[in-house]
Amino acid sequence: MKKKKDTPQPHIVFQPGNRAAVIGSATSVLEVALKNNIDLSHSCGGMGSCTTCRVFIESDASKLPARNELEEEIASSRGFAENERLACQLEPCDGLIARIPENRG
Repeated sequence: MKKKKDTPQPHIVFQPGNRAAVIGSATSVLEVALKNNIDLSHSCGGMGSCTTCRVFIESDASKLPARNELEEEIASSRGFAENERLACQLEPCDGLIARIPENRG
């Protein structure tokens, strides 16, 4: 009898440290981090108002969903770079590489 190969689970890689985190049923990149014990600040509890969960997307950002209205407003007012996203507002997608900045303020 052949052994069934383990199917890789959809995941996100968080930098620094190249920590792979399984997406599972998470609905945001912040939720993926929290469920996988990855330290990612979220002062407002994931409501999109504090920007402490800001990450930089190091993989192909063109494959990401567009910013929602709340994230777009914050990104515009704060001058976010194209690859700078709020983890609480960003839907997770397999293969995403998200860099958590050292200075999170």
